[in-house]
Amino acid sequence: MSATTVRFVLPALFASALLAACGGDPSPSGESTAESSSEAPPTAVGETSEYLWYMQSTTPAGTTRVTRTGDGRVENESYVHWNNRRWKVDSELQLDDEGRIVAQKITGISPFQAPIDEQFGYESGVASWSTPGESGSVKTGEPGFYLPNESIAFGALEALVHKALENMGNTLELLPSGSVTVDKLRDLTVEGPDGETTLSLYSLNGIDFTPNYLWLDEDMKIAAYDVSGYLGMLPKGWSPDVLRMISEVQSEEAGRYIESLAGDLAYPQAAPVLFENVQLVDVAAGVVLDERHVLTEGGRITEISEEPIEAGGATRIDATGRYLAPGLWDMHGHFSLSDGVLNIAGGITNVRDIGSVHDKIMELTAKHDDGTVIGPNTFRAGFMDGAGPFASGWAAETLEQALDRVDFYADNGYIQVKLYSSIKPEWVAPIAERAHAHGMRVSGHIPAFMSAEQAIRAGYDEIQHINMVFLNFLAGDREDTRKQLRFILYGDAAGTLDLDSDEAQAFFELLKENDVVVDATAAIFQTQLIHKAGAPDPTFAAVIDNLPSNVARGLYNPEMDMRGKDKEWAESERRQAEMLKALHDHGIQIVPGSDFIAAFTLHRELEVYVEAGISDADVLRMATLDSARVTGVEASKGSVEVGKDSDLVLLDSNPLDDISAVRRAVLVMKGNTLYRPDELYSAVGVRPFVESVELRQ
Repeated sequence: MSATTVRFVLPALFASALLAACGGDPSPSGESTAESSSEAPPTAVGETSEYLWYMQSTTPAGTTRVTRTGDGRVENESYVHWNNRRWKVDSELQLDDEGRIVAQKITGISPFQAPIDEQFGYESGVASWSTPGESGSVKTGEPGFYLPNESIAFGALEALVHKALENMGNTLELLPSGSVTVDKLRDLTVEGPDGETTLSLYSLNGIDFTPNYLWLDEDMKIAAYDVSGYLGMLPKGWSPDVLRMISEVQSEEAGRYIESLAGDLAYPQAAPVLFENVQLVDVAAGVVLDERHVLTEGGRITEISEEPIEAGGATRIDATGRYLAPGLWDMHGHFSLSDGVLNIAGGITNVRDIGSVHDKIMELTAKHDDGTVIGPNTFRAGFMDGAGPFASGWAAETLEQALDRVDFYADNGYIQVKLYSSIKPEWVAPIAERAHAHGMRVSGHIPAFMSAEQAIRAGYDEIQHINMVFLNFLAGDREDTRKQLRFILYGDAAGTLDLDSDEAQAFFELLKENDVVVDATAAIFQTQLIHKAGAPDPTFAAVIDNLPSNVARGLYNPEMDMRGKDKEWAESERRQAEMLKALHDHGIQIVPGSDFIAAFTLHRELEVYVEAGISDADVLRMATLDSARVTGVEASKGSVEVGKDSDLVLLDSNPLDDISAVRRAVLVMKGNTLYRPDELYSAVGVRPFVESVELRQ
């Protein structure tokens, strides 16, 4: 969980970044986040509502105060911390008599310490806005409704709901662009400090890939906010148990929405499916087999032939000039229900979830498996941290609790345990021993005050994130890498590492000897190291014009503060590429993962590997057969072979010539179900990249 945009109230963006696991402490002193949360922001004059934030409905995670002066002025002061990120947002907005925003100023610090400075104003018929990454203006006869980048500017969201509900169809045109439709979904009676009260759940559709959700009270004021069960906000004095209730209801409604897409956009096949005259990509050999015919039945590949196949009643796919490859793998996902559609549209049929809230990921896996919602096959890694001021997610107080948690994950079908930065170094060996006894793998961040070399010798099978490889040399067991140091030091000093040194070469040999896998998530670290305000996020630059406009806006704002060290950080980005190539050349297994927006991040990850000098064929194998091997299912997945599952992607060009071809799927098959990517993308507000093939019998 690494990096990136945590702006705006986008469940897909916000939840992905929240669930990403690379946080750090941006404060110089490194004081406890629990201690910092005890002080609320200064009180403004007027009617004030106070809220508390919790991580997984348990751990205090910050405060919000909303003050309404009664003359249309709304002040919002929020301080939220999770996973050692600290996000401070102060918003002042002014509404006119019609409930429209005529002025707004938002300042603060992003979770990775980049400055927040957003402004909107309407004067003399001109609406204008600016953020660190973009600005604009438009002549208009009325203020319109400005949509801020910052998600926890709740006064704006509250006003947006009020204004939309006044309009025909509950639809509101937005500035800078787009529109939103607001619908009330259901009421929920909960127990507050003063007795029973009713909260109402509203969906906001048209802003993100899938709907946003907001809870209002009986006075139509912000009441609660939930992000995939990981982070949530509710009024001060209320029991955190209420968060669990609203999260469950919100998940039900989100699932119902995604289920509706499955009914229209999934094409289950009772009859066989025949791909005719297709160019078959043999990922094991790294070659293309010309003009093959591939038959699937009941979710399996049953025949591959150079000659036409007789299959009466089959759904026939004219694949002339197209390339049939195994479905891709994302080996570093942090799931929400909305991610499934993007993954399938992007040709990703298998995802390893690398650490989500247990109840949520179990629900999601079940829905994907039975076809209730559109999504990939899911392989689960269980998250574990050690208790303390920097803990994230589930955290153990004792080694015995940690070992019990390993048993819990084994009993629930997890294939792997992911350790995090606050795990005590002396716990790693016994945790690894217990996990290995269950046949589970051990991976994660390298715990603070432990080197990667020590973690490998203690039983690590895999390292998450490329910065953790560098920190073996830059931090070793000397530094507190729970803090944001693990990003700052990476930017400052990775470019100075000599990859030809005896120390580096010995480490490569250690990785190779122990068959240690590196889950690099290199694309998001490239973004951290080189993204500057006003330029599109490098991870999404190739697709940004296809994304929903309000998603794209936030991708022009950098999250990291380079502190005037642009040249040093750019050199570290170059050394990161050299490290990827060196790992590959030494025979160390790299697996590609996203750790951010589904599909698009994974596609960019593969391009980053090729740009580092690894061949397209080797990179495609990493994203298919190699990933299947690491998860232990290479006998049934990862290549187009008779007897294997029919998890397939049909591409409009050859990925062995240009790995970017993975962005242009024209048909995707998972098991016995076909999907047209152009339809899936359109359903979540993404402009399709290429027209899908027609289905016929």
